[in-house]
Amino acid sequence: MITIDWKERLTQDTMYYLANKLPKQDYDFEIIFNWYPERVNGRIPNEVIQLVVKVMAQKIGKLHEQYIPFYQHLWDRKGDTGKMAFIFFMSKFLTKKPAVYLPIIEKAMLKATVHEIAAIFEKVFFPLFKKSTEPYLSQVYPWLESSYEPLRKQATTYLVKMLKQKPEIIPNVLKHQQNKWVLPVCSVVQTNVALLKAISKIDPNAYMNVFREYKTTRDPQTVEILCGAIADYHPELLPIVENWTHSGNARLKKAATSAYKILLKKKP
Repeated sequence: MITIDWKERLTQDTMYYLANKLPKQDYDFEIIFNWYPERVNGRIPNEVIQLVVKVMAQKIGKLHEQYIPFYQHLWDRKGDTGKMAFIFFMSKFLTKKPAVYLPIIEKAMLKATVHEIAAIFEKVFFPLFKKSTEPYLSQVYPWLESSYEPLRKQATTYLVKMLKQKPEIIPNVLKHQQNKWVLPVCSVVQTNVALLKAISKIDPNAYMNVFREYKTTRDPQTVEILCGAIADYHPELLPIVENWTHSGNARLKKAATSAYKILLKKKP
């Protein structure tokens, strides 16, 4: 909790920086925090960074695009504090110019750690998703197929959180993902197994309907996805999976045999 006195002091120091340093492209914004006494694990608390960014964003206003080099410098050169400031700036400005800021965020995520990507999803995208589902749901789909594993995994985690927040989007997500199941993309199996497992807990009927739809399929990758998503017993699954265990396709049979053993083990 920032005291009123420190809020006033930080605001004054931020305004000084905006007036005297930033116009000269002096991006050493750490001077704003020099006298603030508290640290969390040796770092400036996020609430302090958020306050400073809020003051800056309000002052910058409609001129926010002029300072893109500053935001990028924060991410690239100013360590954890700079990265958090960048994230807070993006949360303020993304909706103002999505075509400008989304590529900047994506570029940052492609070199970010899992923790940093998670912070971007949590503070930039998830609040926006709760207000307007479709634009941000569509945006997450390409990230599910990213060749950069940390982004792909965090996008999957983010989508699962979206499904829990708004279960009504499950049919649309399933339809979109099912269209990808037969494509030879390295992330398809792992990503869709995770999504189906989540859906099994959120909407068991939607989960079972997928098996009913694909019970006669002989596509190995589709069966890998379905069998990989089996974690609990359901009587309707047993004959479907048992039928797959008799396949002549080695890949399909292997996935089905493994899932069949799980079902037998979980059977009451």
